[in-house]
Amino acid sequence: MKNKTSDLLIQIISVTIGVFLGFAISNWSENKKETKKFNSLIENLTSEIQSNMNKIEQVIDYHKTVRDSSRFYLSQKKLNNFKPTFFKGVNTLSFDNSVYQTAIQTGLFNKLKIEKSQAINNIYTKQRAYEEFSNLLLSGLITMDFEQNEKSYRRIATYLSISMTDIVIKETQLLENMEATLKLIN
Repeated sequence: MKNKTSDLLIQIISVTIGVFLGFAISNWSENKKETKKFNSLIENLTSEIQSNMNKIEQVIDYHKTVRDSSRFYLSQKKLNNFKPTFFKGVNTLSFDNSVYQTAIQTGLFNKLKIEKSQAINNIYTKQRAYEEFSNLLLSGLITMDFEQNEKSYRRIATYLSISMTDIVIKETQLLENMEATLKLIN
């Protein structure tokens, strides 16, 4: 009887250890997969933010030129020969946000430390505000009357000067936020 009890006890202990090891290996494997997903998220978010930074860097000089040229024309006493050859459209941006949205939907975003998630949220909030402002800017420009007189020329130059000033401010702030966030993430 003693032999049977000790055999049974050994079998129970063996099975328990086996189950425990199975769970441990499964958890280790799952943690490894989650870590890989999280590292991939960080890498992809970094790429998306960098891509959006590149977009801004490609247009900010143009927006500064439109702003400064508009100001120059506004400083003139007469605007009879106003020909805004410097203006080639508003050239505002649409930003990528698919990685950010995927991170939120999958719940991986919640694994970020609070200061990182706040910095990233700040970028995407400012990008959204920029896009909304861009739509307002375009709507305002479309509704302007383009008559061939000095009053109309001044209105257009004023509108471009003010709106491009705001666009440049928003782009500069976004670039600063993006650079700081990339440093924080990496």
